[in-house]
Amino acid sequence: MAMRSLMRLQQHMTSVLEHELKKHFEMNLTDYLMLKTLQMSDEGTRLLSRVAWHLLVHATTVTIATDRLEARGLLYRHAHPRDRRATCVTITEQGKAVVDSATEMLGRCGFGMPGLDADTARVLVELLAPVRRTAGDLDRSH
Repeated sequence: MAMRSLMRLQQHMTSVLEHELKKHFEMNLTDYLMLKTLQMSDEGTRLLSRVAWHLLVHATTVTIATDRLEARGLLYRHAHPRDRRATCVTITEQGKAVVDSATEMLGRCGFGMPGLDADTARVLVELLAPVRRTAGDLDRSH
């Protein structure tokens, strides 16, 4: 029941977020999450392969999103300073402004979780943290 409940909520959230992002920012959820991941990194830069890992998507998906976002001036790609085989992406100031606006807008629609207040959201994150850790998800968000 827990699995089904989480999967249904994820399906609902994705639908709401995709709709709102497309309507207001002409981007999809992967584009938004990619910009947010870059924004939350220490320098605004990550390896493309690391972005794919954070987003739980294939590297090809990240490459396609990078093409879209780079064409809009929201990020740029460049060679890794010490490993010429690796490619990095960096969010631009315009990208930061867009992702801030998108985050504010998504917050107004409860990030697709209507009725979830901030205190309950913190509890939910705490409840899911041990499950995520046990599953091997060692992201610093928990």
